[in-house]
Amino acid sequence: MAQLSNLKVIVGIPAFNEQDKIADVVRDALPHAAAVVVVDDGSRDRTAWNALHAGARVIRHPHNAGKGAAVATLFRYAVEQGADALVLIDGDGQHDPDQIRDVVGPVLAGRADVVIGSRFLAQRSDIPRHRVLGQRAFNVMTALASGVPCTDSQSGFRAFGRRAFCSMRIAETTFSVECEQQFECALHGLRLLEVPINCRYDLPEKRSAYVQGVEVLSRLCVMSVRRRVLRQAPLPVPHRGEYFPPEFHPSVALGAD
Repeated sequence: MAQLSNLKVIVGIPAFNEQDKIADVVRDALPHAAAVVVVDDGSRDRTAWNALHAGARVIRHPHNAGKGAAVATLFRYAVEQGADALVLIDGDGQHDPDQIRDVVGPVLAGRADVVIGSRFLAQRSDIPRHRVLGQRAFNVMTALASGVPCTDSQSGFRAFGRRAFCSMRIAETTFSVECEQQFECALHGLRLLEVPINCRYDLPEKRSAYVQGVEVLSRLCVMSVRRRVLRQAPLPVPHRGEYFPPEFHPSVALGAD
């Protein structure tokens, strides 16, 4: 654990209305990082307070801007803090924080710039059939469009080395941000590796998987046309975050105290 702290590993958690689970996720992630940072994406509940009281640093978006916007805020924070690695994990309790070491390990060892925790490399979880079929379709489409293969293009459990989070430009504000990262890997020559992870599916769904799938598919089509056909450069998501509570601002870089 000390080694991870010395290497300035930040665990970032995008969260929207996760007051029931966020404190547990933060507490379980804290032993594996120099800091745990929650981006509260305009929640209407006590997500920010519960995360803060559990030990996280909290950045709030004044309005719900989307998961991609929260990821962009976390990338910006990691750059500002001089982190060596950034690990993204969902705030709903689906991921196991004890697997943070497995996911960030190849980045810290210099074997990868981006590591994706895959639910399908060695299927350890009881994944609903409709999710398996939908995910396989997304994997194929994203790989063909981006030129970068991946067995779990929608996994939210990921690790990024400094070269990755400093060079990637996040333009997608929705759940399509994961697909976008494969395009960015191709654009910047980033090395992508996958490791197997567990994922819980005994928790109630907060949003329709079908609606989310249609949204991601539509954005994937737009990305493919803009990036591969029109050769347009993405416009990064604008900065939206404010430290919470307002008087908190980390003026000292991680590991300096």
